Amino acid sequence: MPLSQHRPALAAILVAVAAVLSALAAFAHASAATTSTNPIVTRALRDLGTYQGECWTWMKQVVQDSTGAKVGFDYRFGYLDAGAVEVALKDAGPGDIIQIANDAWSTADADYDGLHTAIIISVNRDGTFEIIDSNQNWDGMVNLRSGYDPAARAAAKGLNFHVYRFGAGSSSVPAKPIVTVAGPVAAGDLARVNTPGDCLRLRNAPAGTITHCLGHNTQVTVTGASQTVDGVAWVPVSTAAGNGWMAAAFLLKEVPQASAGPSGSGTVTPLLRYRSFVTVASD
Repeated sequence: MPLSQHRPALAAILVAVAAVLSALAAFAHASAATTSTNPIVTRALRDLGTYQGECWTWMKQVVQDSTGAKVGFDYRFGYLDAGAVEVALKDAGPGDIIQIANDAWSTADADYDGLHTAIIISVNRDGTFEIIDSNQNWDGMVNLRSGYDPAARAAAKGLNFHVYRFGAGSSSVPAKPIVTVAGPVAAGDLARVNTPGDCLRLRNAPAGTITHCLGHNTQVTVTGASQTVDGVAWVPVSTAAGNGWMAAAFLLKEVPQASAGPSGSGTVTPLLRYRSFVTVASD
């Protein structure tokens, strides 16, 4: 039976209504799944169903709007420079940022298949995530995605992945307190820079040339035995800014915690607190 002149219009209206209801249901699902009033999640959901362009630039805007932090121009150090901490995948929660990239090419000009940024909305029982991201369909649109498995996605492209957290309120998972003690540090120890209001110089050798200056509370890993030069005890360290030497007197030994290590690609390296490089420093 042929349609009347009114039936095509009615069918179009019904399709449009169904699309709106589907979008509202997805939004409600995401809102209900979020167990915390996380500012990053709240801000990200405002853009659901809108055009926002590339995933990386959209995430930076969401983070800046919700926390004030300005992510830099590197897919790894850009987070650390902005004050983010890296968390293990098992500790990830709402508001944390998943970044899939190649650690060997994370600069602003990075461009390869699989490079992607997503914001966690909630954690599923099977260890996957409900996420929100932009440009997942190469259309610049912000959409929800269910059952997101960053480890599998990174492995499929031969890439690395990391999870970053901004601020104490960035997840419903409580952060573990950092416990430090005074005393000598030895090879293998995690340590924290102890220069309140200042930074600690990283040098290329004991009493050598300054390469960077790391801010108070930055985490480093001691990699060898100390050496005394010019009356100062120096220890070799591995840091977010690279390897070098620091004055041992300005390091506090970190008490080991139950969960340590990055979220990434099967290689255990130190948990990176943040990078803060300035021009004045303690020795």
